[in-house]
Amino acid sequence: MLVRLKLENLYSFKAIEFSAIASRERIHPHHVYPARNRNDVRLTRFAAIYGANASGKSNFVKALEFARNFILHGQRPGEKIPVERFRLDSDCLKRPARFTIEIKSRGVLYEYGFECDRERVHREWLYSFTRQSDRLLFDRQTQANGNATLKFGDFTKSLSSEDRQFLEFVGKGTRPNQLYLHECVEHNLEIFIDPYRWFRHTLTIINPESHPLSIELDLQKDENFQTFFNEILQIADTGISRIETEEVDWDTPEGQLVQNILKNRSNSEFADVIYLHGSYGMRFTVVNHREDSKLLKLVTIHRDSQNREVRFDIYEESDGTKRLLDLIPLLHELIASDGERVFVVDELARSLHPQLSRLLAELHLKSNNQNKPTQLIVTTHETNLLDLELLRRDEVWFMEKQLNGATDLYSLYDFKPRYEKDVLNNYLQGRYGAIPFLGNARALGLTKSS
Repeated sequence: MLVRLKLENLYSFKAIEFSAIASRERIHPHHVYPARNRNDVRLTRFAAIYGANASGKSNFVKALEFARNFILHGQRPGEKIPVERFRLDSDCLKRPARFTIEIKSRGVLYEYGFECDRERVHREWLYSFTRQSDRLLFDRQTQANGNATLKFGDFTKSLSSEDRQFLEFVGKGTRPNQLYLHECVEHNLEIFIDPYRWFRHTLTIINPESHPLSIELDLQKDENFQTFFNEILQIADTGISRIETEEVDWDTPEGQLVQNILKNRSNSEFADVIYLHGSYGMRFTVVNHREDSKLLKLVTIHRDSQNREVRFDIYEESDGTKRLLDLIPLLHELIASDGERVFVVDELARSLHPQLSRLLAELHLKSNNQNKPTQLIVTTHETNLLDLELLRRDEVWFMEKQLNGATDLYSLYDFKPRYEKDVLNNYLQGRYGAIPFLGNARALGLTKSS
């Protein structure tokens, strides 16, 4: 689970801190994943981040995405690190960006972070910690000439001399533009594998253009997923009675269209999802595109006035329905998964009816129990969630652009509104900030003076 995130001199942030550590809030106790012992922390399982357009909400997601890609995929020799520092302060361009994250993985709390500019990783560190103390795992510092120094914690005393030497060897072989955590995994060193696995398997980032890759296959092989999918479609009043997977003949115009796309792609043993954007708006799944490959597509089933079934292609559905189709697998993972999952969704309410955004939050918070280490963190404009009957005060966050162009982040809990207060009206009246300040429309000549 995500415990805390600090971003400094990164994108539009000079310095912000997001925390999922639960406050002393008394309402909705089932929204909190409990501490397992006195050294553990209680964590909220949901967060909604509000802000005006261009306030920095998407940059929050981009920062996580940048770190995830840097950790999992690394950098090629001589390649620039794709980091973007805060550009509206010349002093910030002289300092490295800083990314610090605290996570809980398999019951252990970690702090991992790095400082970098486009040329090199200045510093990188990993600690395990409790509420009382920190335990150093490694600390790496790289000088301007590329020379690096590595310091390890006391845990190395329990390692063999060969293992200790290998840790040093991998450190010396880590390029200035590369993360030591990535390099350890590349060399099959699993001593620091938990934080790496968290970014690879626990964290899922969903952008407005993201699409789940395995809906067609999951619908075919998982009856529970199919039932869940169709139930949500009916609860959401989409007019769809059910959704199915249909095999497409390669000789049809659709099949020929996909074959033309596949000519420019390498073969794979796994399913490959093809999106035809623009005027098509279609998606297909190619399973094992070799001689025995199959071409699958999703179809929705509606009923006409005589209760007869009518089939529709996905591209014929509304944007809101297609967005919901993309989010249902996320919800199923949150509810049905037994493992640790953290979903970060940018622009949750894009193309969705306000009631559907609320429905997704309610299903996550009410259907899940406290024993499931799952979190849903969303950025949104959807004010339908600003309700203390739905959320805790420490689950609502605001982003606001300051006069110097930097993004500020703060929690509704900081204002400590009473439970009976109308949080939505207070927000719309600007009492919490994070809403657009609109200038005088008359200055544009678009309105008539009275």
